[in-house]
Amino acid sequence: MNFDELKEVVKNTYMANYVQGFKNNDVSLIDAIVKYPLAYIKEGSVEMFESYPINPQILKEEIGWDHSIDWNFEVTAVNDREAHAVASAIRCRKDGSRIEHVHGFYAFTNTLSGWKIYAVADTSFLP
Repeated sequence: MNFDELKEVVKNTYMANYVQGFKNNDVSLIDAIVKYPLAYIKEGSVEMFESYPINPQILKEEIGWDHSIDWNFEVTAVNDREAHAVASAIRCRKDGSRIEHVHGFYAFTNTLSGWKIYAVADTSFLP
């Protein structure tokens, strides 16, 4: 596959599993594309997790998150073995008011069972 085809496969994998998992509060969809242990990079430290460290349903309840706008996902580097991608969005409440901007980095590896995330870094800031 060429660069553009690989980018599309990684993006489709992310959309079908990670994004749908968050939208539907379904961690099993997210787990389908995670290679554990997962490196989670946050606030200057790295922790290794054997299960996904963010539960979409709990996150939504804690911050009042209903939907996201201005969503962007871009595979910035890819070859037949690994890929790097960045995503960003604005999280909003049901009434449309903004909660926070979020930005994430994902490192993928191509396994026998498809593309898997093995490292995640995220940050958020106020709108």
